[in-house]
Amino acid sequence: MSRFHSAAAGIDHLERLSCGDSPIHRLNTGVKVTATLLFLTLVISFPSKNLSGLVPFLLYPACMMPLSGTPYRPLLARLVIALPFALFGGVSNLFFMRDAAFNLGGFAVSEGLLSFASIMLKTLLCVFAVLILIATTPFNDICALLTRTRWIGVVGLQLSLTYRYIGVLVDEAQRMWTAYILRAGVAKAIKMKDMGSFLGQLLLRSFDRAERVYSAMKCRGFAGRYHPRKSRPLCRSDLVFLIILAAALVLMRFFNVSLFIGRGIRL
Repeated sequence: MSRFHSAAAGIDHLERLSCGDSPIHRLNTGVKVTATLLFLTLVISFPSKNLSGLVPFLLYPACMMPLSGTPYRPLLARLVIALPFALFGGVSNLFFMRDAAFNLGGFAVSEGLLSFASIMLKTLLCVFAVLILIATTPFNDICALLTRTRWIGVVGLQLSLTYRYIGVLVDEAQRMWTAYILRAGVAKAIKMKDMGSFLGQLLLRSFDRAERVYSAMKCRGFAGRYHPRKSRPLCRSDLVFLIILAAALVLMRFFNVSLFIGRGIRL
């Protein structure tokens, strides 16, 4: 299987996961999006040196994944893609922030190391939260929710069209890759000298394919508006879930649960 097929299979796997039947899958789309945005906002708002306050937020993915039946392996595979960006973004703190923050077992923990660990943990939490949302909510439902809003309806339409076109683009790239390999003899990958020509041809083909797709949409009555299907109505259980989750997240943000538990154990 080529890399193009692997990428398409990964997208399709998340789409299949989002069609499951669990208490989290059955929640209203707006509730899940609101909970995810609240979680991301609170996690990002933490000071860079407050590592202990971030640790309790690991309960969110630890509880949401078993409740939704989401497997860990596909999410961890996608987490690995995002971690290098956080690694390069936080590694400089190790060199520029050398003042000692505290001593741990005779070892001086620098502020740079604390900040670096905080950035990595924030990345892990944010990526997991977004992946859990995607794995429990069909992407079309998320786009439909955005489309219903007044100010970002165009964004929802663009996201929906882009998401649908990814499969078409991957299929086009797969055909070009197959044709290249059949003509390249013993080569098993695209040579660097041919990469520019390959990407240029892919761009031109994608433009041509997009024109044909748009013409087909116009023939079927598309007039620049997205008509989403009706989503699951908001019910009392959705509100109860959102209120309890929001209260727990706000509590963990403004009250250091880790320090409280640590003092209790020490006593």
